[in-house]
Amino acid sequence: MADKPEKTEKPRKNIMGIVLPVIAFVAGAGAGGAGAAIAVLQFAGGGGGGDHGTAAHAEAPPVPAGPLEYVEVENAFTSNLADSGRYLQVKLSVSTFGGPEAAATIGKHKPAIVSAVLAALGEVRDSDIENAKAKDGLRVRLKDVINNTLKTKGEPGTVEEVFFTSLVVQ
Repeated sequence: MADKPEKTEKPRKNIMGIVLPVIAFVAGAGAGGAGAAIAVLQFAGGGGGGDHGTAAHAEAPPVPAGPLEYVEVENAFTSNLADSGRYLQVKLSVSTFGGPEAAATIGKHKPAIVSAVLAALGEVRDSDIENAKAKDGLRVRLKDVINNTLKTKGEPGTVEEVFFTSLVVQ
């Protein structure tokens, strides 16, 4: 009779013996990478932890010259949006640290400011007002338009911020 050869079982590899060291390695590398990123942000980004140079201190904005004044621009600006049949209507206020003189200058050049703001609003698209971030970008653009208009009239551009006191889209 023929004897059947005995089957020898191969030892099973313990899957945890392989996977566990790999997981530990990946987690350790991730933690080390996160630590390195935090260190770079702290030292290169000036995020505290001591004085790492005077470059960050040199970029500090100048101290305002006068008290903060708010000037209401009484006009309601209405313009068609450039890429749709809808229209935009805004009312604005501006702030300045130039004191009463700057407020008077803004009033003196109001026709030029109104014209420049209307021209800028004529280029506004739906994407320029779709969310808060886009509206903030529009406020900055209008601030630049107003300051450039004042500078072309020989005045210092002293508008610090533009505020929407009303904003309607239909």
